[in-house]
Amino acid sequence: MRIGQCLCGKVKYSAETEDTFAVCYCKMCQQWASGVFMGVSTTSFTVTEGETHLKIARTSDWADRAFCTECGSNIYYHSRDYGGPTVALGSLDDTTGLTPRVQYFIDKKPTGFDLVQDTKTMTEAECLAHFST
Repeated sequence: MRIGQCLCGKVKYSAETEDTFAVCYCKMCQQWASGVFMGVSTTSFTVTEGETHLKIARTSDWADRAFCTECGSNIYYHSRDYGGPTVALGSLDDTTGLTPRVQYFIDKKPTGFDLVQDTKTMTEAECLAHFST
């Protein structure tokens, strides 16, 4: 079980997560995260404090994004067709043991945003084909 919170501490949560995280370079994630979005898939997610400060916004036909209404911190991305939310890596209190697994929209990656680790990569076309099914 991992715990996390927003920057101001108004929204707190607990989640069962995978041991890997994904990196997304799509334009929506760049706009939302002011860079890349790094997220950890969850098998369970519970807001433990501050649910009234959690704003869930439908940001596309397939996904919602949640953030704190007080400080604006990103809490999660949720693709409605794929299980639980993907929590923002930076919102976790402890990221020990988490390793990168995949980089989405690799062809949209800004210059200089290189990971040291080798991971699976998917282009925009590959992502759209995979997640549209």
